[in-house]
Amino acid sequence: MQHPDEASNKKATAIIAELGLQQYQRWVGENFTEHEDLNQLLQNKAGKIAILYPAEDAQKLNAQDNVQAISGIGVLIVIDGTWRKASKIWQLNPQLHHLQAITFNEALSSDYRIRKEPEIGCLSTVESIVFALRIIENSPQAYQGLLDLFVEMVDFQIEKMGDDTYQRNYQKK
Repeated sequence: MQHPDEASNKKATAIIAELGLQQYQRWVGENFTEHEDLNQLLQNKAGKIAILYPAEDAQKLNAQDNVQAISGIGVLIVIDGTWRKASKIWQLNPQLHHLQAITFNEALSSDYRIRKEPEIGCLSTVESIVFALRIIENSPQAYQGLLDLFVEMVDFQIEKMGDDTYQRNYQKK
């Protein structure tokens, strides 16, 4: 589920997941309550869907977790947007609140050096997808190609903006 502002953002990372994953659907919008494909998915796959979102009751995952706790997840829904926009999508779509919410137990390190993080541990969409799928599928090295492509994209953006601009706007102080 992608916020419309992210769909046209040149630094957006969901496109890497879309191009690199065999089973992937992207829906752009804010309010999906009447979204036919989503509602059909929710009806047909009930109990096998998780949403990656830090809801109050979200199950906190890390790579050492008991995989049995998340076994059976066949569909992962991810909200792509800034934290404020992702929160808005969450609030506008109460049908998501009935899903098993998962989030990360530990602050993971991001390679997204061209966006400012609101707090430590914030990840890009593609990083979040990869880390969640690795845990769900119990495959710690899976999808490395997506992360490699992501780092290449970040490096390319830094090269195009120039070192002075990068140092001034993104280098951590």
